Amino acid sequence: MSGTTGTASTVVTLSPAEEKKADKDRLLTDLVQVCGVPCARHKDHPIALALKHDGVLLFHADFIHLTAADIDALLHEKGGALVPLELNFKMILRAFLAFYHHQSHKKRGRINILEAAAGQFKNFQSTECDPTKEIKPWGLAISKNQGLADWNKLVKPSAQDFKPFREANNWVDYKDIFMITLEAQNLTHLVDPTCVVVDEDLHKAQQKFLYKAFRDALLHHEAKSIVKFHKETKDAALIWQKTCKTCDESMSTSLNGDVILGWLTSARLDDGNGTELKGSASHSAPTGLINSMRCALIRRSTTCKQFACYRIR
Repeated sequence: MSGTTGTASTVVTLSPAEEKKADKDRLLTDLVQVCGVPCARHKDHPIALALKHDGVLLFHADFIHLTAADIDALLHEKGGALVPLELNFKMILRAFLAFYHHQSHKKRGRINILEAAAGQFKNFQSTECDPTKEIKPWGLAISKNQGLADWNKLVKPSAQDFKPFREANNWVDYKDIFMITLEAQNLTHLVDPTCVVVDEDLHKAQQKFLYKAFRDALLHHEAKSIVKFHKETKDAALIWQKTCKTCDESMSTSLNGDVILGWLTSARLDDGNGTELKGSASHSAPTGLINSMRCALIRRSTTCKQFACYRIR
């Protein structure tokens, strides 16, 4: 382009004929790479023959619009006669169709099926695919607050189940109890930063519920300030993550301070000229702490001798 420098991205627009060919190649490629059809048999394999007989030649234009009933009714030629497609091949096609809609649902948009790995599909087929369930197109899976209605109906959430957190020294026990309560209400995903949201309406409702529980239960001053800071987003995962980090560090500091204070109150110091510690506490104290105290005593004996009133006789 005249008058411009650098490189400009070019958007390639396919003609209808080119798009149709690409969609046909997309289907064949996925049958081989994802569904396990041998490459040498991509034309005469029973799956390929059955789809061709039913007029399913394109991926986006044909295949993704199939239903489970359509797949169950697939036929192909064998020995000059039409026979039903074998059950195992029907199960593969059903799982593949469900996999496409499942992944698109998670991404909240149509995925590029060519980027799907065979391992992802196999894992979905063996762990998540339910052949008895209807295959819903991904655009309809995010439905009209059905998930929200089911959650409100079945779980009966109660913010009163979350006990108040006031004292930092109760943090360890409180954290365990809080997670147990979340599990009982099927809400642990809300504090998982890796959770993928698949139902926006349900997620928003649950976020609001848990945020109110945070406001009512997290009464410790540091936790309370974190909750207030995120009042606009109500991001439960971020609130819980920051609260855990802050309270864990505060608890660690508090425990270390208690150990040091307990050791200091139980130790007996020598007079201003000595640099050693007396008493049983010197044997149980951490080596680094003893060395630090020795340094402090040395500094005191060399720089503060004029203040004799501070010496322990």
